[in-house]
Amino acid sequence: MPALDNPRWERFALALFAGLAGETRMKRAQSTAYLIAYPNCKPGNSAESAASQLLRRIKPITDRVRELQAEQSAKIQKKIDLSKERIGRRLDLASTMAEQQGNPSGIVNSELGIAKVFGHITDKTEVTSADFSQVKSMHDMGVKLLQSVGFASPDDVSKQTMPLLGGPRRFVMLRRGLR
Repeated sequence: MPALDNPRWERFALALFAGLAGETRMKRAQSTAYLIAYPNCKPGNSAESAASQLLRRIKPITDRVRELQAEQSAKIQKKIDLSKERIGRRLDLASTMAEQQGNPSGIVNSELGIAKVFGHITDKTEVTSADFSQVKSMHDMGVKLLQSVGFASPDDVSKQTMPLLGGPRRFVMLRRGLR
């Protein structure tokens, strides 16, 4: 948004923006900004009232102050390049450095990072829940529980061991290393 068409409005907006960093309450007051833009106004309640009315009625002034704040914020913030290309270049550099240093774990980590950034590897795992509504016996429940923790088809030894260890739930807990 360019400067406001009305030069007094623009001066008022600039004074409001400058006043945001004022050390004292008076330097931050909108009446102080109004007196800068309209020097013929009486200080005090008159300037405060006029400034309040102007801010309420003339929306472009508030928009201009917000724009000035956004510009200031953009200047302050450091620009960070988070593109895939930049990250890929940095990971490639890390891989090269690790290779020169003879660091195999560094090479592996860098190469895995490159593969993840460019979508060749995903860390997402699909969580499926076992459907126990069709279970008719404790044996069937044990088989379903074993399948839910990674057994594609539980072997006979696992099926036979379940009752000895306290049932299917206890077996799965022991298998996972839980007590």
